Amino acid sequence: MGSVFRRHLLAVGLIASLLLAAVSGPAHAQAPAQPPSPAQAITLIDAVTRALQQNLQLQVAAYEVTIARQVLEQARAGKSGQASLVTSYTRTNEKSTTIIVSGTTVTIPTPPESYVARISMQYPLYTGGRLEAQIALAEASLRGAEATLERTRQTIVLATRQAYYQLLLARAQEGTTQRLLAQAEGNLSAALARVQAGTAPRFDALQADVSVAAARQQVVRSQTAVALARQSLAALLNLPLDASLEPQETLRVVPVRADLQSLLDQALRARPELVELQARVAAAAAARDVAASGGRPTVAVAAGPDLIGASAGSLSFGWSVNLALTLNVFDGGITAARVKETEARLEQLRASEAQLRQSIALEVRQGWLSLRAAEAELEASTRGVEQAQEALRLANVRYGAGVTTNLEVLSQQSALSQAESNHTLALFNYNLAVAQIERATGTPAR
Repeated sequence: MGSVFRRHLLAVGLIASLLLAAVSGPAHAQAPAQPPSPAQAITLIDAVTRALQQNLQLQVAAYEVTIARQVLEQARAGKSGQASLVTSYTRTNEKSTTIIVSGTTVTIPTPPESYVARISMQYPLYTGGRLEAQIALAEASLRGAEATLERTRQTIVLATRQAYYQLLLARAQEGTTQRLLAQAEGNLSAALARVQAGTAPRFDALQADVSVAAARQQVVRSQTAVALARQSLAALLNLPLDASLEPQETLRVVPVRADLQSLLDQALRARPELVELQARVAAAAAARDVAASGGRPTVAVAAGPDLIGASAGSLSFGWSVNLALTLNVFDGGITAARVKETEARLEQLRASEAQLRQSIALEVRQGWLSLRAAEAELEASTRGVEQAQEALRLANVRYGAGVTTNLEVLSQQSALSQAESNHTLALFNYNLAVAQIERATGTPAR
């Protein structure tokens, strides 16, 4: 009975397994692995160009320039005069009008219909400066929109350069960790050979093995940093986040030969924020003139031909000229209050301009100090790498001669890795400082 029961149980289990495989097999099948994205070579110029083409914030600023241009066209059209065509048809009851002339009653019949067609040309002779001020206001607004567009462009360029330099830094750090791993593995092989030969204790091999494990962890961290930097740059360029961007440059030194004073002068000439604020000052001055025009007279002339008649067949031709002068005698103080308001805004913007000039000067000076500090760090880190390389060479020679322990070699390997990392970081800081100075001055700093 036991064997029969076991056979039945085995058969039931086999059938259940087949049914489970048939039902759930496709659902549990592993999805095919997605092939990695092909490497996409990219340079700094490519990155900046794409960012300027794809950035939505820049597109919004560009539309503001287009709108400001159309507003200026409208303001200029106000001085060109206007033409209007007026036609009318009127039908009344057939009545008569009685008047007394020199004691005699005269009856004048009223035509039941009247036709009027009039073309009127209107031209403003004098508006108290209102039209001129409106044109000046529109021109200042256009300059401000163009300055805003340039400011947005420079901000995007700086962000793109920072992201690209961050990717270069991550790739360089990855190379440093790979070299450290190769050195650690070579040291482990040498330590194992010496242990097997009986010329070194097993502790040397254990230390070397620990060093290899630590180097592998650093490689993983550096590879993660590269992936994060690639994704940040891809997002900024509006590319798929899994795009395998491969930079074609390395961090290098581009000398800045301009002195601090020339950079300050350059910033105060070319900084788009200052141009934008100056345009706002000009717009506020124009707005004050617009407000002041409310208390001045306006003169306009209108002229044109007329066609008037009692019927379509009896139209008579005529013409008319109208010269009108309008003066706002009393408005309850509205004009005076508007002028005071615009004057206060104008003074506020002038104070903001002085504050902005001070802020720009401070930003340039801070960038200059950062650049000088980066240059000093770069020089020190270069010497540090040279010294660390020589120290590691001597440690390997001493260890090969049996006059020192493996600990000295491991220490010098770690010191060299740190020196190379410091040098790479100094290069990154230098390039970043140059980019920040160029953003602070509004033009390339060379």
